[in-house]
Amino acid sequence: MILQMNETQVLEIDIGNSFAKWRVRAAEHTLLSDKVALKSLNVNELFSAAAQLKITKVSICSVAGTQVDRLFAGRIELLWGLVAEFFSVQESCAGVLNSYVDPSKMGADRWLATVAAKHLYPNTEICILDCGTAINVELLSASAVHRGGYIMPGIEMMQHSLLVNTAQVYCSAEQLGLEPGLDTGANVANGSLMLAVALLEKLQRQMQQQGGLLLLTGGGAKYLLGYSEAANIRYVPDLLMDGFKYI
Repeated sequence: MILQMNETQVLEIDIGNSFAKWRVRAAEHTLLSDKVALKSLNVNELFSAAAQLKITKVSICSVAGTQVDRLFAGRIELLWGLVAEFFSVQESCAGVLNSYVDPSKMGADRWLATVAAKHLYPNTEICILDCGTAINVELLSASAVHRGGYIMPGIEMMQHSLLVNTAQVYCSAEQLGLEPGLDTGANVANGSLMLAVALLEKLQRQMQQQGGLLLLTGGGAKYLLGYSEAANIRYVPDLLMDGFKYI
């Protein structure tokens, strides 16, 4: 990869509930990327692979809370002397109109993903199925109006809620599938996937009727890939991160 001397190197960070993803981008090129678990975060090692790069801008989308945000902001200031720009939800952004009565109550991650969807697939009815710690569903009209959405437990959260609240239930399934489980652990594992796939299929049919697209994203999307071959489904693993390009 050959970079132009004047290409700006931007650090983009998505801090979620369980993980933080980051990448260094120069124009359309991703130079470096990584993913770290927040529960085992070592701040002194954070961004060490990018420490020698000439970062000129840092953009952060975070739902992790003030304490985590301060750790990231402090590390960025130490390495590059920069003040990180935290993305916040507004009534409108980059041509997208928010549907919330109080936009500040919407998660920044959901809003940034919606902004990205509008620019990647303009003039299109869109449903985003973001499968992470939680499953977020966002609906976006062809005229770029956010029409609301849904939030429900993610696949692993569904499993965990059963395992911690039900005595003598252990998730022993090594691989998720839709076949009926032959032990309680497999029942729990495959049952959670069954619910997520049923949601995928319902949303796909809904968007097909509207002539629109279903965008599949998030760390848990890997569990859903392959369960539908519908032509109106797009897998966009970096949907949220791509939103930084348009704000």
